Amino acid sequence: MGAYRTEGWDTERWGSDLQSGNQFEYHAFPQTLDKLELEFKREAMELGRIRDKEEDEESYKLWECFSIFLIYHAGNPRVTPDVTRDVCLLARMMAANLFYSQIEDLIFELSMWHCSDELRVRADELHRSLRRDAKHYICIHAACSKIEFRLSDLEMSFGNKSLPVNPTVLFLVMLGTSCIKHVKSHGNCYLMVCLRFRRSNFTFTNIEQFLEPLELCYRSLCSCGDRPIADGSLIDFLRQVSTFGLSLVRLDIRQESNLHTDVLDAITKHLKIGSYRDWSEEQKQEWLLSELSGKRPLFGSNLPKTEEIIDVLDTFNLADLETVPTALAQLFSVDWYRNRVNGKQEVMIGYSDSGKDAERLSAAWQLYKAQEELIKVAKQFGMKLTMFHGRGGTVGRGGGPTHLGILSQPPETIHGSLHVTVQGEVIEQSFGEEHLCFRTLQRLTTATLEHGMHPPVSPKPEWHALMDEMAIVAT
Repeated sequence: MGAYRTEGWDTERWGSDLQSGNQFEYHAFPQTLDKLELEFKREAMELGRIRDKEEDEESYKLWECFSIFLIYHAGNPRVTPDVTRDVCLLARMMAANLFYSQIEDLIFELSMWHCSDELRVRADELHRSLRRDAKHYICIHAACSKIEFRLSDLEMSFGNKSLPVNPTVLFLVMLGTSCIKHVKSHGNCYLMVCLRFRRSNFTFTNIEQFLEPLELCYRSLCSCGDRPIADGSLIDFLRQVSTFGLSLVRLDIRQESNLHTDVLDAITKHLKIGSYRDWSEEQKQEWLLSELSGKRPLFGSNLPKTEEIIDVLDTFNLADLETVPTALAQLFSVDWYRNRVNGKQEVMIGYSDSGKDAERLSAAWQLYKAQEELIKVAKQFGMKLTMFHGRGGTVGRGGGPTHLGILSQPPETIHGSLHVTVQGEVIEQSFGEEHLCFRTLQRLTTATLEHGMHPPVSPKPEWHALMDEMAIVAT
């Protein structure tokens, strides 16, 4: 037992340190993608396909990271909307620190004098606006003395307050401006946590803004015959940024469905149109669709609220497995919803809860059959379905060999797209050290590709019947 009771922030710091210190600084994602690309090139050469020298990088992102640290609201009274908000800002601050150091390295590495006309024009524009942006940075620095970065650091790295534009520092101007913007992003996030400071317009707000100057540098290097240099640290950094985004991870916020029902029930009672909880499924869908398609606010500030309802609004068993295909078909039959999700849907496969309702064999077989039916429904409506396997850790939570676990999934249920959970109890075993990061990513990638290229055999009808009998006996 620990000497003191851990607080929520201790958990978040541990998770964020693991995310940044291991997955990011080990360069596991870009280096694994480098190895994968080399294998693809080797296979392409053997097949007689030669890559065009002018061909742009097809994709920077093969993986995407999610986190549920301090955002798993269900059953955790310590996870409040304010905590979740501060978690987002902490992750953004850590991303600013990591990207800052990476850009500094690129500044010293990309010291060539030749560049494209497009880059030269952009560097001139940035140089003219640098003094105006620097003034804004000084204001932030004065308000937040605890920020790691100092203006003197910037002066040492980028020159004497202003950057001279000459043919030898064009890349420095481009990357240095990104560096300064990230310092501001760090400062603004700190101020938003401590002082509830409003977000500035002089920082990055989406990943496209940050990728654009980096991609411009990449195009310039390729056009000047320096593609081997572009495919080095710069392409690795592009892949890191595309994978982690401006906030390291996307938050996978979860909440108990009964609390959502309580909120909607309170709204319908306040509007005096009945009790949402007592309505049939058809009535609920009809009302929700009508409200979603409308433009007026759903409720006003005078809505009576309990503490639980406030938390939900501020954040904004085996029988289930047997009925999920029907529920998904009803959902996909709504044209508004299909257009809203752009033809893509993710369904979580819960191993822990289903294992509690029935024995492991019975639960695993029902999960297998449910996936088969879900794929049929998705094909019927032309939807791209991604399975989210919430497994890992102990056997009761679906844990087991990663490679074999992916290959054992039903045919046509992966198609190159897979969402998996690495449980907190075993996350150190998967990403705790550099070689573990590479091994985990290689296993996930290899199994996903292998399942798509050589899908498993579909069970025969007699196999289905036998498994049904075994599941009944095992329950």
